[in-house]
Amino acid sequence: MNSFTQQYDITIQKLDDELSAMIDSGSDFDIEKNGDVLSIIFEDGSKFIISPNSPVSQLWVSANYEGHRFNFDDAKQSWVDEKTEEDFEVYIMRLVNEKLNA
Repeated sequence: MNSFTQQYDITIQKLDDELSAMIDSGSDFDIEKNGDVLSIIFEDGSKFIISPNSPVSQLWVSANYEGHRFNFDDAKQSWVDEKTEEDFEVYIMRLVNEKLNA
């Protein structure tokens, strides 16, 4: 298993745990894992899709009709958006909370 795959797997497992805890606490959405792809599914049918792009070593997110690409930053030990430099975990939790509070 290469470094990209390890970092992606660790990140997705941590996110899965955090989202599962939110669901257990009463948040109204579901998560689905299909291979390496994690989908966050909301009551209105919309989805956020998180997937690896191994050839370019990026984590991709499709949400709210936009695509974001994240690169792993060794110094920060986290995934950062290639354009905005926002941390992946901050980004995805912000989107989920915005969707739930809409």
